[in-house]
Amino acid sequence: MKKLIESIKRHEGYRDEVYLDSKGLPTCGWGHLLWVGSKVPKEAVEAFFKQDLADALVSYHDLPFQHRKQLQDSRTRQRVVIEMLFNMNLQKVLQFKKFWAAVDSGDWTEAKKELLDSKWHRDVGKRAEELAEIFEKGGD
Repeated sequence: MKKLIESIKRHEGYRDEVYLDSKGLPTCGWGHLLWVGSKVPKEAVEAFFKQDLADALVSYHDLPFQHRKQLQDSRTRQRVVIEMLFNMNLQKVLQFKKFWAAVDSGDWTEAKKELLDSKWHRDVGKRAEELAEIFEKGGD
């Protein structure tokens, strides 16, 4: 079995990112095809989640200083922004220009309004409503 595993790994080659194989199919690892509807081991999904969360945390620290400064006193508001970063990405979150203007001026009601007046809200519905409410209230 050891020789079989070594041979397959050597021939497949390892990639830590999704790529298109010779037939144009999304693949990762040692030739693992990614099929819609296929089962994914919970351990793999947990590893994906941990990586995605780590990426969101790094992205939070990549926000412009004035945004982070305004949020520094509320872990609750920080968590909302990190969840937005997890759900979208830094570039998309930074496109919420009116939201960030409200944040920078400390107008939490306006910030909530801007979260609800977004494509993101239309896409995720109740999630955005819950997070906007939490963001407005702040606290810890």
